Amino acid sequence: MSPAVERRVVANGVSLWTATQGGGPPVVLCHGGPGLYDYLDPVAGTIDDLATVHRYDQRGCGRSEDRGPYDVTTSLGDLDALRAHWGHEAWTVIGHSWGATLALLYAIQRPQRVRRLVYMSGTGVDPSWHADYRRNREARLSPTRRSRLRELERQRAAASGAELDRINGERAALLEATEYYDPARLDELPRYDRFPVNYRLNTALNAEMNRIEESGELPEQISHIAVPALVLDGEADPRPRWAREQVARLIPGSRHVTIERSGHDPWVEQPEATTTAIREFLVDTA
Repeated sequence: MSPAVERRVVANGVSLWTATQGGGPPVVLCHGGPGLYDYLDPVAGTIDDLATVHRYDQRGCGRSEDRGPYDVTTSLGDLDALRAHWGHEAWTVIGHSWGATLALLYAIQRPQRVRRLVYMSGTGVDPSWHADYRRNREARLSPTRRSRLRELERQRAAASGAELDRINGERAALLEATEYYDPARLDELPRYDRFPVNYRLNTALNAEMNRIEESGELPEQISHIAVPALVLDGEADPRPRWAREQVARLIPGSRHVTIERSGHDPWVEQPEATTTAIREFLVDTA
């Protein structure tokens, strides 16, 4: 692993925290949330001998400036402004969770700027994934925790401001263990709590993505992606695997790799298998 150089970059009218390491063809890592911050430094460290790896905190997240608007168009504009700032004609885009969605939309809307795509632990594009996701999470909770989750969901529907933030925080802590293959290891796994979650951003972007999914336009758009693509996930991710299988089928010539004994963050529970899958893809498609 080479040391990362951290810098603030003004892109698309906002100051963004960034980190760059390694050398070679450019790669950008897009973190999840929406509303979290970059946590993909372990992934960067596994490929920085193959590529120049860029990471950043998205607008309103972590160490970056909190300035709206919070929408998909602006998020894509920020990503492309960073590409232009670093002087890359095109780059490999790797996204995790919400970041996988961002990477997918970027490949659709700016195909000339993408050399390769890694869609890791995404949610898919069929809106019915939401119901399966809720069922899968609840099935992993004890009856007491399941009851509390449902109560929080009821409270959440009518809450706002600081009360909504409190409810969202408790809800996230309750669901944390459902994200892993082995929840008994939770105490030794990394926490995404270095910076507060931006729930206003989370709500706005999730609502917009729901509308985009419900439009039914994404499957046709995905079928026109013409770059090498890897769909990567963990077998125990509560987000339904069929939704990622659909994405893999829609992208011509893509490969789908599922990491055994891992959940939503496969590089955490199975770092060697995850590293192998990503590196083989990057080498094979170089």
